[in-house]
Amino acid sequence: ELLVDPGGGLSTVYQGERPWVVIGETASGDLLAAPLNDATNPLWFTPVLDREDILFPGSSKDAQLELAHVWSLPASEPSLGTISSSAQEKVLSALRAYF
Repeated sequence: ELLVDPGGGLSTVYQGERPWVVIGETASGDLLAAPLNDATNPLWFTPVLDREDILFPGSSKDAQLELAHVWSLPASEPSLGTISSSAQEKVLSALRAYF
């Protein structure tokens, strides 16, 4: 759910210290990313990534990628990790099916 912030912006339940996976970029070069969530309700559009495929500092559990919640982020956002090649293939397949 998106919420209007009284300060003038938008917020999402997925903001904060949650890891996001970059899945593309906009025509202007900004990042398109989706948040990782606990793997408690996997659906066809929320591919589950195994903990060993999530190569982020502090990652220690399976997670699902929330493709229904893609956001654009500034290209200047720092990268703190990656996902494995096999997880990238899983995400690419889910992206093709979803979009």
